[in-house]
Amino acid sequence: MLIEAIAKIGCIELGEKDQAAIDQFIENPDYPNCIHILLQRGNDGAFVWEGCEVEEQKSDFRKYLFRGGSSRGVNYSPTAKITTIENTYQQKVLGWFKKICKNNGNEFFRRIQEVLEKEKEHILQELQSKLALSSERTILSLKVDGSYLYDIPEFRDAFLFLINEKDLELSASNQVCSICGQRKDTVIGRMSVFRFYTLDKPGFITGGLDEDKAWRNYPVCFSCKSYIEEGRRFIEEKLRFQFYGFSYLLIPKLIVPVAEDDDGFAEVLEYLSSHKKEVRIHQDQAESFMTTEEDVMDILKDMENVVSIQLLFLQKIQSAERILLLIEDVLPSRISELFKAKSYVEQLLYAEGNHPFHFGFIRTFFHSSYDKYFLHIVESVFKKRLLSVSFLTKFIMEQLRKELPAYESGEPSFFYKTRQAIAMIVFLEQAGVLPVKGGATMSEKFDVLFEKYGKQLDTPEKKAVFLLGSLTQMLLDIQQNKRGSKPFLKQLMGLKMDERTVKGLLPKVINKLEEYESYHFIHKQLAEEISTLFLLSSSRWKMSVDELNFYFACGMNLVSKVKESLIIAKEEA
Repeated sequence: MLIEAIAKIGCIELGEKDQAAIDQFIENPDYPNCIHILLQRGNDGAFVWEGCEVEEQKSDFRKYLFRGGSSRGVNYSPTAKITTIENTYQQKVLGWFKKICKNNGNEFFRRIQEVLEKEKEHILQELQSKLALSSERTILSLKVDGSYLYDIPEFRDAFLFLINEKDLELSASNQVCSICGQRKDTVIGRMSVFRFYTLDKPGFITGGLDEDKAWRNYPVCFSCKSYIEEGRRFIEEKLRFQFYGFSYLLIPKLIVPVAEDDDGFAEVLEYLSSHKKEVRIHQDQAESFMTTEEDVMDILKDMENVVSIQLLFLQKIQSAERILLLIEDVLPSRISELFKAKSYVEQLLYAEGNHPFHFGFIRTFFHSSYDKYFLHIVESVFKKRLLSVSFLTKFIMEQLRKELPAYESGEPSFFYKTRQAIAMIVFLEQAGVLPVKGGATMSEKFDVLFEKYGKQLDTPEKKAVFLLGSLTQMLLDIQQNKRGSKPFLKQLMGLKMDERTVKGLLPKVINKLEEYESYHFIHKQLAEEISTLFLLSSSRWKMSVDELNFYFACGMNLVSKVKESLIIAKEEA
């Protein structure tokens, strides 16, 4: 479970730092001086003001128990940064005691409030004189019986109460925590750690619309809440990655139980968080398919299947959060499979080694207007869920058609994007996300070619369209060499051809090649193969216009591979 994994990370991190749960909430005021109001408890339980003292703030800022609140409200303890003495004393010190006494009526705090109210004028005068001796920024705090606020249990409890005040609005007593499994005095039913969890919609409430029973959804004790908060902080700082317009949190989770003193998972966290930064310097030593900058997946692929990975894609909308996608329980073995698919694509299509495959290839065709579909593909890749080529070709062709007009003037973007589309299809095939089809042709000329590049070409008509794309590209290259332009591109109807148009294209291509006196052996062999495949094709082609034109564009792009196959066949003959 995601929350349990985050809590485990937080527990490890707090243990590594030798911190109490309260420590993660304390802020460093980062002011050089502190003025303490000194209070001493008498035998009758009443407090006496004994003056004020100034001390230089040292490295251990925890002792002041400082955490800022709203500018017009109180802080989480009576420690505050001084703006003006009177306002800070009245609003941040007395105001804090008024609030805490109103909430729980604690006698300890009520008696401190009494002396602070009684001695107010004298305290303000001494504070003013102390502050006048220094121009340094100063905070205001208290010492009681010589102890700092951090060392006084009542102040620590009050601090945590205010931290958890909102969460306590929905709580229950003497219930079992869903994280640690222990019965606790208080469990809360609404955590503010994640802002995507809300109880204002019926779907989030157990027991119908009775919000008072909603604590049953996910009861969490305060200790585990602190672990969750620390875990979230660690993940946000160390394991947040940018991903083509999205931000995701990588959350590792142990799937094999270990002993309490086993520090193996702590080593995993250290390994992941430290390597994230190193890759930016040593890019030549790393690779990734998530981005071209981060190698965290490259690290994970070599781990054993004792850890699973959760990928949480969040969108922040003002003060709220929305889960865009949660991919759970991705095993290192699956990531290793994806790296093998990535390597296969690169060797097949980019032998020169300067085009590493990554999800940016897919993002090319599923840009920001299609975020939902892009994330659907990402999830399918990691979870090994099947996609259909007809779904993909709709978006591929939208981009290729935009690039086609510039292709006539020599712009290379149509070629590059078509190659990216082929790389995407091959990657998804190798990753087990696209069903691998394929099938032998009537001749052996193109068996090897279709086995490598054409596993979606499972019918004679698809193979014919692919090869016709190559023959057409040969004609376009001849036109470019002889005329400096590609006028035959207009016959392709902006790559919106249907079955009838494609069937009528073959004689037009042959006719043009003959006009240029370029209808040679290699073209004749290819035209013969296309004609044979057309004769073997179904009476009605079962593919969309987008799919048909995609196979045609693939043939145009892989024309050199088609030529190689024909040359090899000729030599072997």
